[in-house]
Amino acid sequence: MSEPRYGPNGESLVPGTKAYEQGSPIRPGSVNTSFTPNLNSRENPISLPGVDGGVTIDQGKAWFKFLKNNNRQRYNEMIAEIVARGVPKSAAAKVWSDALEWVSSINSPSSRPEDYFDVLDPSDYQGATKKYGTTKVRDERVTQYSPSSGAQVVSDTMEQELGRTASANEIAAGTTGMNAAAMKEPSIFEGTTTTAPGGKGFELGSTSTKGTQTTGFDPTMFARNFARSQPDFAESFAAKNFLKLVSGLLTDPNAIGQVVSDGR
Repeated sequence: MSEPRYGPNGESLVPGTKAYEQGSPIRPGSVNTSFTPNLNSRENPISLPGVDGGVTIDQGKAWFKFLKNNNRQRYNEMIAEIVARGVPKSAAAKVWSDALEWVSSINSPSSRPEDYFDVLDPSDYQGATKKYGTTKVRDERVTQYSPSSGAQVVSDTMEQELGRTASANEIAAGTTGMNAAAMKEPSIFEGTTTTAPGGKGFELGSTSTKGTQTTGFDPTMFARNFARSQPDFAESFAAKNFLKLVSGLLTDPNAIGQVVSDGR
């Protein structure tokens, strides 16, 4: 079966005709004709500056590493060309690898990897830094209490400590105080996060985090101290102890002797 060939306007040509023999295997307009023509017939289609003949992808990668260690000036020039396209310096090796793949692909419009710099999309290389490994993690979190949650904590504690319902002013003051104190005592996690390549069942990769979590602000303790700072706490405390003593005497009439003997 004859390979398809095309005329100057992109029309398909009939095999066996003179026009077919003079036609092109590449349809005009399908590639950037300012570049080198189709390279399908080349076994090693990559052309490197200063290197005779074509090279393979692996040889092209080795050449790039050679420049870095043996021709620093030329290497820095290439890096500058890549960075000038809006690509971070850290992604230069990735760009060069993609450039080698690009010139090696079927119907590539060029044999020069440097030509890829003019057609790449810089957004493909943003964040192209190290993908896997272990990083240090520190996470600080502070709980802030809404008016309703703050009111619940303050009201319950006032009831327990003072035996009465908290006023609206006490609830507002207690909630404001809780939020201010919570800012000074965050919950802190410190550890490491390790990201690894994916596998069967988790193709996008795996992440594991290990570390130590410290507790933060204790709203119950704050509310208890807040209640005990109220002017009527001493009176309430004495009343509760008196009622406790009376309750004990009603249960055990002989308890009065024990109270006197141990100084209560």
